[in-house]
Amino acid sequence: MKNKILVAALFMYTAVVLSGCVKTNLDANPTNTLLETNVFSDRALMLSVLANFYISVNYGQQNGDYGSYHLLDEASIMYGPATTTDNERQIPRDFYRVYDYGLVRRMNQFLKGINSSSAKTVLLESDRLDMEAQCRFLRAWYYFCMVRSLGGMPLVGDEIFDYQSESDIPKMQIPRATEAATYRYIINQCEAAATNLSANKTTNGAVANRWAALMLKARAAVYAASTAKYGSSITPSVRTAGGEAGIPADSAANFYRLAFETAERVINQSPYVLQKDASNPGLAFYRATSVKAGNTEVIWAFDRLAPNQVTQFTNFVMPYSQRDYSEGNGLGAVLNLVEAFENKDGSDPAIKTTNADGSYVFYNSVEDPFTVKDARLWGTVIWPNAPYRNVAVSLQAGQLNRSGSSYVIKAGAVGTKDASGELITSVNGPISNSDNYVNKTGFLVRKFLDETANAGLNPRFSEMWMPKFRISEAYLIAAEAGFELGDRITAAVQYINTVRSRGNVQPLTAGTLTFAKIVNEYRVEFAFEDHRFWDLKRWRLAHTLWNGTLNNPTAQIYSLYPYKVVSPGDANNGKWAFIKQISYKRATTPLYFPLTNYYGTIDNSWITNNPKLVINPLQ
Repeated sequence: MKNKILVAALFMYTAVVLSGCVKTNLDANPTNTLLETNVFSDRALMLSVLANFYISVNYGQQNGDYGSYHLLDEASIMYGPATTTDNERQIPRDFYRVYDYGLVRRMNQFLKGINSSSAKTVLLESDRLDMEAQCRFLRAWYYFCMVRSLGGMPLVGDEIFDYQSESDIPKMQIPRATEAATYRYIINQCEAAATNLSANKTTNGAVANRWAALMLKARAAVYAASTAKYGSSITPSVRTAGGEAGIPADSAANFYRLAFETAERVINQSPYVLQKDASNPGLAFYRATSVKAGNTEVIWAFDRLAPNQVTQFTNFVMPYSQRDYSEGNGLGAVLNLVEAFENKDGSDPAIKTTNADGSYVFYNSVEDPFTVKDARLWGTVIWPNAPYRNVAVSLQAGQLNRSGSSYVIKAGAVGTKDASGELITSVNGPISNSDNYVNKTGFLVRKFLDETANAGLNPRFSEMWMPKFRISEAYLIAAEAGFELGDRITAAVQYINTVRSRGNVQPLTAGTLTFAKIVNEYRVEFAFEDHRFWDLKRWRLAHTLWNGTLNNPTAQIYSLYPYKVVSPGDANNGKWAFIKQISYKRATTPLYFPLTNYYGTIDNSWITNNPKLVINPLQ
């Protein structure tokens, strides 16, 4: 279905919108516009409209825009000079804000049309109900993306407003619902959609099924629950008097209970399972997120199919040394993320670079600090000498040469070698300069990097998808909700350990499972998957972790540069040492998330059209 619906989507979008405007002012039917009656008497046209809705709701951080990863503590853009302006220091208040009631109207027109007598004539009833349910799910997803950025907003239900005279205006001006009511509406819509959606997997997860609807229900419930609990305890002043922003603390338990039960339903009844391979857990994790063939984990994704839907993520992000086209090394994973991955033996995950006396810590292999970590790290980033397309990726900042009783650093331009032919600095870097195509953090991004030959080549580029829901999220929602409820700790431990086991890290117990462990588990499992920003918001951690303070380890972005010891006759010759340093790109711009940013702004233009809208707190 996906192939067919993508082709005609944009055409139909325009056609359906325009069809509502032609009846009163034109005597003759236009020849370049399809009327609603035409659309809802043709199955292919109905599918094309539905396809457009899928394209319209691809909100948030996503691999169609590699630059969208720059402002968080996962990766930095590597092109250009160091960031010195507040534009990149401060995460914008309206970051990923969603507000499009035109889309809601079009969806409601579709829901009306799919229930028309003409649609019922041409569609099998099961087909019609499935298409209706898909639309309800996508509308719920839209509301979810809006409420997580703005709080409670007007709920128009299935209403289609038509302006006839000025007397119609007041009934169109609907006040904002409370934040809690908006989440409940999303939850109810998901449950209703799940009833009529297929329980079977869909090709590449491109079309929503029952489990996608239940995952949205579970995620909405846990977002509401955590906002109620932590919003009330940590940021009690960030709310409106009417509840449009902020959820009462006494609502938390019910939302957590709903999240737990729904997540368990997906875990126990859906056909999705975690992808694991004990012989190569790192590769298995990469395939779980970034390979469509044989995938058992992705429930719903924004899928791509050439030539209409492709991404240049691989072109910009792949190692420059292995570039397909003209770009490369455009995005560098940061040390902050790498060190969030635990060591398999449970030891301190911070990478040791110096001893107590200040001398270097030497490693026999440049990969040694990373192979001891959670296996999921391999599937998330490319560390020095790790392979891409089966070729080792060179990342070397320079050499360490013995000089008397100490070592001195020798660094050069990219690709330089010494007189003996030993590499000084890799063509990939890392180097702290403003050059393009040079890494500046010591790590590249692997997740969503396409291994397919020529995936970075113009004009076809990559068909890499963007997963929205994976089964592992159901496990972590159940773990989080079970932990917060307090009476389901045993289950919470079981669920979080199921996810952790794919990384071969130490299992947790009822005594070692903490809120901090849950926060970190989301971070490493879903890096680059549009979770980190929203999770820190709902837990009310963003303003304390990203406080804009220089040298604050959670706000400052760090890099790790590898140096090879080149000193024949020295005991450490051929070994590696590392230097941890503040990231060149963000040396003076630590992450900053002010308290105001927990809720986006309500635009004056919206209020002009609807004076019943109240503004958000601290606006």
